[in-house]
Amino acid sequence: MTTRHWLAAGDIRFVRLVTILGSLLLSVLAVVLNELPNTDAYTYIRAADIALDQGMGAAFEHYQWAQFPLMMASLHALTGISLTGAANVINALLFALLSVSFVNIVAALTPSRRTIWIAVACVLMYPHLNEFRAYIIRDIGYLAFCLLAVYYLIVYAESLRLRFGLYFMLSCLAASLFRPEALLFLFMTPVAILVPSQSLVNLRQRAFLRLQLLSLLTVFLLGALVASVLGLDVGAQLQVFLQIYQPFLGNLAPLFGAESPQLEQVVFGDYAGQFVGDYTGIFLAAGLITVLIACVIDSLGLAVAPLLLYGWLRRFLQVPQPGLAVLLCWLLMAAGILLMFMLVTRFTTTRYTLLFCVLLLIFLPFVIDRGWRHAVSLQKRGFMRWTVVLALFAAVDGHLSFGASKHHLDEASQWINAATRASAALITNEIHIAYQSGRVENYDEVRREMPAGIISAAAPGSIIAVTPRRSFQAELDAGLANGSLRLIREFPAERGDHLLVLEKEL
Repeated sequence: MTTRHWLAAGDIRFVRLVTILGSLLLSVLAVVLNELPNTDAYTYIRAADIALDQGMGAAFEHYQWAQFPLMMASLHALTGISLTGAANVINALLFALLSVSFVNIVAALTPSRRTIWIAVACVLMYPHLNEFRAYIIRDIGYLAFCLLAVYYLIVYAESLRLRFGLYFMLSCLAASLFRPEALLFLFMTPVAILVPSQSLVNLRQRAFLRLQLLSLLTVFLLGALVASVLGLDVGAQLQVFLQIYQPFLGNLAPLFGAESPQLEQVVFGDYAGQFVGDYTGIFLAAGLITVLIACVIDSLGLAVAPLLLYGWLRRFLQVPQPGLAVLLCWLLMAAGILLMFMLVTRFTTTRYTLLFCVLLLIFLPFVIDRGWRHAVSLQKRGFMRWTVVLALFAAVDGHLSFGASKHHLDEASQWINAATRASAALITNEIHIAYQSGRVENYDEVRREMPAGIISAAAPGSIIAVTPRRSFQAELDAGLANGSLRLIREFPAERGDHLLVLEKEL
């Protein structure tokens, strides 16, 4: 890649326009097709409500990373649209930024317009991204600005012009507003600049040090500014944030030789546990890493994973330096963060693997383009057919849901508001009903599994709207049997347990 190359990439305005419009259209479609907000949405809505009523400081006290809710609250205050609508607008714009940043990265790595158009199709049809278009989550802003940072770091590593390093730093700082892990990428991934290239070694070293010093100074000054303007104790906020993960640190003990006889007995049995206790940590670590790999493959999906495997076997994954060095640094950091999170918390979801998988997705346009050319040269159409089939599958998979409809929850919310006394206390394990009723102050804390005793301790006249769960099923059955609970309405679910609306009699 040459300096002329990435400057030429800035002349693809039509491709970028198509990408942005396509992304916005998909976001509108996803919101229209979605029935109810995701469960996490209410955490952000609650923080935004607090920001509007009590100010930014209160919002940060309630939710440690309240930047996204503050954006929702600001847009709501400016336009008057609902907080849910504000979140959907922000996420639609962030998805557009994510998509165009992805295309910019590919354009910075190749002058081929065909590869760039393939990149547009890849990012717009990637199923795992499209599954989250209707979700209200802060991860999209994190992904969008991280990809923008990758693009600017590639350009900076090639040109060594400070303004592109500044854009990289600002992109990482913007990403850190959504997830703090972005600060690790800010300080660690510029190592890619030191990889030997056409520029002299001393110039690359100076560019690296210049960027690191500028980043350190900016983070320090921003921290001081935020502390003074918002009146926040940054140190205390950081300590509270770290305390969230402190309970999980005990999970590392079995991996580092601490005694864990219960784990040994469960995994190996009483007899075998006597002989393999020293290897329990190895077994556990290997198992967790296997789960992580499975989550990554699941995130890539049936459309992407086979093509990337084909590209790896055919050696179609090559991209030019210094772009390759930058991508590898980001991939290694993303994988390291995923692994540490997995080992510490003992769980992960496909949502947490999104950044790693989107970085892998950058290689896909090159695999498809080279595979297509290879198939044409050999006059074999098998690869072309399979690519078209996988593309059609991906286009449908991201927007077709096989989950059960939640329409009965919306119907129940409307009925409860219309048919029960507004002054009656409401107890529910459905967060959507808690929010729509307006009777549950801390609606964001509602969970499907309720502690035992809540239903029994409810005051007479209370309305109880619950989807039965194992944790309180016995208490529910006992109340119906002894007459302390009266069933007043049942809302059938498409699959699973129905929603029961009861009144406390005694």
